[in-house]
Amino acid sequence: MFKKIKNYLRDYFGFTQNETLGVITLIISVLLLGIIPFAFDFFGEKKLTEEPPERVDELIKNIEIKEAEKKSSYNNDYKYDEKESKDFSEKRSQTLFNFDPNQASNEDFLKLGFPKWLANRIINYRSKGGKFKQKQDLLKIYDFPQDLYNQLENHIQIAGQSSGSPNNFISTEGSTKKEEYIKKENKITTFDLNKADTTELIKLKGIGSKLAARIVKFRDNLGGFDNENQVREVFGLDSSTVEEVLKYGKLQSGTFRKIKINKATQEDLKHPYLKPFIAKIIIAYRTQHGNFTARKDLENIKVLDTKTIDKLLPYIDFE
Repeated sequence: MFKKIKNYLRDYFGFTQNETLGVITLIISVLLLGIIPFAFDFFGEKKLTEEPPERVDELIKNIEIKEAEKKSSYNNDYKYDEKESKDFSEKRSQTLFNFDPNQASNEDFLKLGFPKWLANRIINYRSKGGKFKQKQDLLKIYDFPQDLYNQLENHIQIAGQSSGSPNNFISTEGSTKKEEYIKKENKITTFDLNKADTTELIKLKGIGSKLAARIVKFRDNLGGFDNENQVREVFGLDSSTVEEVLKYGKLQSGTFRKIKINKATQEDLKHPYLKPFIAKIIIAYRTQHGNFTARKDLENIKVLDTKTIDKLLPYIDFE
């Protein structure tokens, strides 16, 4: 059979003996490559079906558990889902009593009318070392509803605070002092976006420690903000939070770190606006064509589009 095929190919196509053997080898290789995936599927499926039924059920159960754990981890990262975030207006059973937010249990918060996600958020905040030093600190918990705080204000009792503390003035004069105290505590002054640290950023509404750290990291990786709109590029900031940042954050100093493009290594070219493969191309172009002198030299690198060059230019030093 093999000899007939070999003779047929040789006679029909005019191949030499070596060429004929090469063609036959190629045909066999192609056939094997086509058959192997099906063989794996067949024997893999056969192996699974040969497992005892209870073993198969156990494997499926383990997979379901892992998927559930992934989903739980995702929910924990984001703390609450969209449905829960909109339940401020929903009617919840509520029993009012005096409580200390530094000591109250999850069950206590639920009895007081806290949404489940908000109770979990406070417990999580405390577990990481967070502490409420005064009543108003509860409002620093992201998305804490003002109406709920108004209902509970007279029932909040922070351990160690006397009845004469700023939170508990009764007289008219005391009420005035209380308002002045609150305004002083919550007053936020404008700050330099290029110098602000996380302590300053977390004073803003909607900014927690993670987002504050993310803003600082992005700014430092850039080399400093060149314009205020770059804040919008920080991952995880929604439009309302960006507006809050820009309300107080101003550019009072320019970029503080530039890339010396004619001396930079690939490590030096690590920048949010430059992908690693583009950094390699920049170095290769410089090696082949010499130093960069102006924007037009960057435009000769075809993988750098105009928009990227516009964003990158303030961070480039051509010296």
